[in-house]
Amino acid sequence: MTPNYSREDRLLKKQILILNRHIPKERKSLKELLKEKRPHVVGADGVRHRFKSEELKKVAELIPERKHHLLKLPIYIEIESSTSGARIYGKLESQIVCDVLGLEDCESEIYIYRPDLRILRRELPTITQYIFLVR
Repeated sequence: MTPNYSREDRLLKKQILILNRHIPKERKSLKELLKEKRPHVVGADGVRHRFKSEELKKVAELIPERKHHLLKLPIYIEIESSTSGARIYGKLESQIVCDVLGLEDCESEIYIYRPDLRILRRELPTITQYIFLVR
């Protein structure tokens, strides 16, 4: 039995899909991207998202080389309709964000707010991407 969604729910879901069309079909590891001449991923909309080499090198310095294959990029900044902050999920992802923001005691899931979002996006604009969620 499928749920009976209202017209507004269906429209909202469609708008969220449109907002997320830039999300890559497949993320690549930091290790892969560092080897590429023109590091990039391809979004669901077919548009290339390029990473700046300087940013990749900066991130590579923040985590041990033995973990470069574990970090998938871009790092998602999850914006959800029911929360006021943005969520960063993943141990390595959170570690990088905490290092950039100068935060301590980071877990595998952290929430950051507007002032920190500005700093993060200024420091790592091509490494991070917004993703919009509705629950």
